[in-house]
Amino acid sequence: MSDDFPQNLLNSISHQIVCSKCEAEFLAGLTDSASLQSYSQLDVGFTDIGLQVWCRRHDGNVAHIDFDGNTLQTDFRCLEKK
Repeated sequence: MSDDFPQNLLNSISHQIVCSKCEAEFLAGLTDSASLQSYSQLDVGFTDIGLQVWCRRHDGNVAHIDFDGNTLQTDFRCLEKK
């Protein structure tokens, strides 16, 4: 890849955010999903104070990150396979 390639747009997630209830159900074998990722139904979006992860399956908060009034740089460009 070239030096000007936007590395920050590649998937570099090292620790997944998961709903603890979805995780417990999946680990207990209460789902026929092949993976926790396919079982989870998470919405992620901005709020008045920051960023929230919401579980649609359990209708509950998973994480709510408070930016403490700071404005963070965000890159919404999308890389797609050719």
